[in-house]
Amino acid sequence: MIDRRAAGARLVAWYRASARDLPWRRRADPYATWVSEIMLQQTTVAAVAPRFEAFLGRFPDLASLAAATEEEVLAELQGLGYYRRFRSMLAAARVIRDGHAGVLPAERDALEALPGIGHYTAGAISSIAFGRREAAVDGNVIRVLCRLEAIPGPQESAARKRALGEIVLAMMPAGEASAFNQALFDLGAGICGPRAPLCPDCPLEDLCRARALGRVEDFPEPTARREFLDREVHVALVERRGRIYLERREDEKGRMAGFLQLPEIWCAPGEDGPEALARDLARRHGMEVEIADEVARCRHGITHHRLDCRLWSPRVLTGPRRGAGCWLTRDQLAANPVSTISRKLLRASAAPAKRRDGPGRGGPTGRRARPR
Repeated sequence: MIDRRAAGARLVAWYRASARDLPWRRRADPYATWVSEIMLQQTTVAAVAPRFEAFLGRFPDLASLAAATEEEVLAELQGLGYYRRFRSMLAAARVIRDGHAGVLPAERDALEALPGIGHYTAGAISSIAFGRREAAVDGNVIRVLCRLEAIPGPQESAARKRALGEIVLAMMPAGEASAFNQALFDLGAGICGPRAPLCPDCPLEDLCRARALGRVEDFPEPTARREFLDREVHVALVERRGRIYLERREDEKGRMAGFLQLPEIWCAPGEDGPEALARDLARRHGMEVEIADEVARCRHGITHHRLDCRLWSPRVLTGPRRGAGCWLTRDQLAANPVSTISRKLLRASAAPAKRRDGPGRGGPTGRRARPR
């Protein structure tokens, strides 16, 4: 077994000399730490960093966040995905305002009782923001420790995380919870990556058992890859007098509930998408349309789906029925939460190279359906 205390002290020294310059690390503020941890859930540092300062500019403290509407919060964070976490963050801000006198709690158990904060996030906030001796075991930490001690077995089991949490605490120097946990994050993100790790740059290279065995990439044991499902998403761009027709997203799981989007329908590959879109516009929106021009196309990934998204500009013959959707200008769209697929396709349709006067890429289809 390696000398865990010595490894921990060495890691903290490396962090103090080589820590990444991240915007949330420039703020000695538990609120900022909490916001950053929520934004970083299932999202890369590269995607979060440019959005973090803008979010804190809009909502600089817990009181301003707690007073915000859900639409305001989602509009500020649109494009980052996994929107349930941001609804939970808003709910937690209101719980803290009303039940904790507006002060983010420091104790792990109290943090875990808040909406949207699980075991890892509570440990990260408690240790980084308040210096509490708590482990925070994420994917990067799992990889570093499994390699450091050549621990076999699958990486994502609950038992594995509990055991690795004990190793974290055994390595953590007294009074250095914040620096030590962030050092583990940085090491896993920048040096001990999943593939082609930069072992010569690692401060723990000579202590790493996987390195000594010549099997660094064998640890941790990978989880089975999920197969992707291919789908086509056919989307309607209906414009009238400078305004775009949108529908409010209804999602039974709540992931995208409340977002606006262009009317869309998901189809299996090979299904007649334009015809399905025309029928759907008639059924749900009371529109009789002819779909002729494809004006934009993009690819998009959502969890285990690979989506081929196609934007059509239908000729509206009748409708839509009153109250079925709403009309907004492109400027108004910026102040509202809009689905990523719709935003991608709207950007593509506005690009000069994508605009056409004649038939779209797919040619005229003349697909038409009457309201039922």
